[in-house]
Amino acid sequence: MAKKVFLSFLALLTSCNEIVPKSETIEEVTIEYPSSFVQWSELFTQESNSYFIYVFSYDCYYCNLLKKKVICFHETCKFPVYFCEYTKSIPIAHDIDNTIGKNKIDDVFIKGTPTLILISEKSITFNVAGKEAVSDMIDLHLKM
Repeated sequence: MAKKVFLSFLALLTSCNEIVPKSETIEEVTIEYPSSFVQWSELFTQESNSYFIYVFSYDCYYCNLLKKKVICFHETCKFPVYFCEYTKSIPIAHDIDNTIGKNKIDDVFIKGTPTLILISEKSITFNVAGKEAVSDMIDLHLKM
């Protein structure tokens, strides 16, 4: 347990190249939905007609800030929400708007973590990155 707490603390100090503000504490929340985890290569292989992919890193400070909200989104969204842990094999580029409408894994990339992608009819409907953009998109879809 002590090792897990230390690693979580160390990850928070080094995540996303951001220093953890002293005034903010992050409660450890565990994502307990193993069947909802997908690999990047499985982006377009889910059975649902429309679904979300949340790309995150355990080392990302902003992902950890959003963790409770994302879990709530997973539990209450009318579409399935899948979790994809970031690996270095996931391509990163800045102009994520170029991924809209794409339906092949080789044409899709993210801007960084956290990222929320909506896939409908086996193509990208939106791809947003960053704490505020992901949070706003979750709020929008929770109101629907």
